[in-house]
Amino acid sequence: MNNRDFHALTHLVIDSQIKPPLSLFAKGFDDWHVRARLAHFLIMPQFNKKQESIELFRSVVEAEVNPNSSEDIEEKIYALQHLSLILRDDKLLDDALHYINLSIELVEEYDFLYKYILRGEIWADRWNILIRQHKTDLAVDEVEDKITAYSHLPIKNISYLYYGYRFLAQLAAANFHTADAIEMMKKALSYMAVPEQNKKALEKAMSATHDNASWILQEIDKATPLPASIKWDI
Repeated sequence: MNNRDFHALTHLVIDSQIKPPLSLFAKGFDDWHVRARLAHFLIMPQFNKKQESIELFRSVVEAEVNPNSSEDIEEKIYALQHLSLILRDDKLLDDALHYINLSIELVEEYDFLYKYILRGEIWADRWNILIRQHKTDLAVDEVEDKITAYSHLPIKNISYLYYGYRFLAQLAAANFHTADAIEMMKKALSYMAVPEQNKKALEKAMSATHDNASWILQEIDKATPLPASIKWDI
């Protein structure tokens, strides 16, 4: 992609009904942050520029981050994560795994408590790719490693364990083990500070007596607060 193509795509987004702030793109093509931000927009259905988005995301892979800026690091992590998800949905699983691994390496290299990125969610993306690669045992082993490492810490809100147990719940549901799926979700939610207004709906979802495990997990997810709204310790 050259500067001219980039300029045209930028105006496609700027002139759309979304109307993002011009400041997002002020530094132009040479700034990797701008390329990543444009890529996030281009993948949206209304633009349908998947290949251009992938190209822009790939251009960010070798970008240097400011080690003293959690926002800078987080922006690159998010770009790598988004690229991985696009490739996963395209069934390019080896590439998807490569980029989520890069995202994990970056998220674990620094001790920041990020504003939007959740460490557990990034790992869950890896586990879900491994499942699609028929490497379920490896994914489960990694979840068990996280449980061993973090379950005895004197803190409550641990994203590793919420997403780890949620992953085990989904695995149990896929194997029609409804009771196990519900128990795993109870464990997952024990590592999240669930607001009072969510508890009644969660109890109702988890008290279902039928065996449609996938439906039950969907109802639990609907009743669960957005993970991004929770103040996580890890």
